[in-house]
Amino acid sequence: MKNIMWLLCITVGALLTTTASVSAQRYENDKEYWKHRKETDKKRAEYYREHDKKRAEYYRERDKKKHEYYKEASKKRKEYYKEVYKNDAPFWAKAHKYNSVHHVYFRDYKTFYDPYREGYVFLDRGNWRFSSVLPSFLVGIDLGRARIKFIDNIPISRHPEDFYDDYDEDYWDD
Repeated sequence: MKNIMWLLCITVGALLTTTASVSAQRYENDKEYWKHRKETDKKRAEYYREHDKKRAEYYRERDKKKHEYYKEASKKRKEYYKEVYKNDAPFWAKAHKYNSVHHVYFRDYKTFYDPYREGYVFLDRGNWRFSSVLPSFLVGIDLGRARIKFIDNIPISRHPEDFYDDYDEDYWDD
């Protein structure tokens, strides 16, 4: 039994001295570790600085291009509307011999032209909307060839959409 106790004490002592020598080795290389850590931190900081510069440059270029695009699009839109609304009459009026005396209903698009307000009234998700310019869904359509109906039984000073429900579908599709 004494031998076993003696062996146990020696083993515990050996373990304690081994742990102490391992800990001491780490502290011997501690200067190298911190030197390496400092260099790595510098490299990382340099990488992030460069990355942030590139990102900022990318955003500047992107915003510049976006600004140029919208500026050009705005010019084109103004030119388009200027061409469309020459002589204070809608561009399609001449093709239909329209003289701005009656409301006009574009059958296929459920859209009215209201000469009193000088704009378009259209059905959007079940609600009537007014737009002083041509609605976006009509921009590429040749309204000079569209099927229309002159609404002569509604006073010019009234809103045509208020009378839409008063008539059945056959009236609007004649």
